[in-house]
Amino acid sequence: MAKFIKGKNRLKDLIYIQENKPCSDKAIDGMIRSMLEPLFDSPEEKGVVLYRFADESKYFGLLRRLKYTAVDIYNFSENSDDLKENIWENTEFLYVLTGRYGASFVFDFDTEEVENFAGYYLLYNSVNLRESFEIIEQNCTKDISAYKEQYKPDRRDNLLMNASIRKIVDLMNDTTQDAMLADIEKDALTKSDDLAKRLEFLNSKSRYVVHEIRNQLSICELYANIIEKHCELQDNADCSNAVDCIKTAVKIASSALMDLKSLDNKDLQVYGVKEMVEKAVLLSKVYAKNKNIEFKTTFDDQNSSVFADESKFLASLVNIIKNAIEAIEDSGEIKVSTSIKDDFISIVISNNGAKIPDEVQQKIFSDGFTTKSSGSGIGLYLCRQTLEEQFARLELLKSDDESTDFEILISMV
Repeated sequence: MAKFIKGKNRLKDLIYIQENKPCSDKAIDGMIRSMLEPLFDSPEEKGVVLYRFADESKYFGLLRRLKYTAVDIYNFSENSDDLKENIWENTEFLYVLTGRYGASFVFDFDTEEVENFAGYYLLYNSVNLRESFEIIEQNCTKDISAYKEQYKPDRRDNLLMNASIRKIVDLMNDTTQDAMLADIEKDALTKSDDLAKRLEFLNSKSRYVVHEIRNQLSICELYANIIEKHCELQDNADCSNAVDCIKTAVKIASSALMDLKSLDNKDLQVYGVKEMVEKAVLLSKVYAKNKNIEFKTTFDDQNSSVFADESKFLASLVNIIKNAIEAIEDSGEIKVSTSIKDDFISIVISNNGAKIPDEVQQKIFSDGFTTKSSGSGIGLYLCRQTLEEQFARLELLKSDDESTDFEILISMV
């Protein structure tokens, strides 16, 4: 049993030990609801609920519904008969324990300097739930020790699951925060015709969109990690390759989103050319799923390296290979080859699909130019701009009835 130290707020210690990002009051309300809803869905499920809220009226509806379930309820809020000593100050909590489900959520607004944000401690279905239960138990006027034996918390730590849940809380918190910011600025915008105000709102709106997309990408990455575990258990190489592609695509997309936040967002490091080319070809193959296309790669030097931003370089390579795939109607061949030219690495992407018309060849790198009915005309333009930021050059070498060849020329390390 946890040692009881008179007058010490050990629940707040748990908050500091877990070191989570601050949580908004809106996200806290959502967490409390999510912890109690399972009890309402299974009202016959026996268990115990321990809670302490600074403002009980805020959760009046939820607490009232609890009385119609089979759980026992203990209230540790101010002036409650269940509270032995008022040592927890402004620390609040909700603890739920049943035969199949356990959760502990502790939060305190005094731990953060920002208004409406609190530090928090969160744990689901873990043997470590005993620790917070025993801290609460020591400050209870009634004997509640039987509950932790009757509804034994899971014997495992469940570290990965709890890390994932706290990640989701962070994402939920970011989303609500940005949504509130967007609403405030939108309201200010409707009251002003000032152009600067409009631009400020559009900038804020773009930040919100970036956050929202990054949230979804993080969820994709989370599920990719789960799938990866299954792949390792089944020793499935194809599944592992697919997961690697998902993770790389998420990384590329996240890097692209960061460009909206910074004018200078490049991270140049040394990368092997062969590895990047092979990764780009693997990523691009998904676009050729319904076509009979053969991919060939050749490397003059297996060990050549360049300074590049991996995510941005891969994004450009994938875009060019994707265009090559689209140029091939049903079947054909795509070659990606590297060679050394003086102090430069030449990467040539070739396809034997349809020729680019002569009148079009002079315009393909222009912003907004496209020959596709659903195209935006920014693909090759952005590729060239992105590669130039990495001191590389993208050119169309030729396009005739034999093949279309694009070349990336980048300094060799």
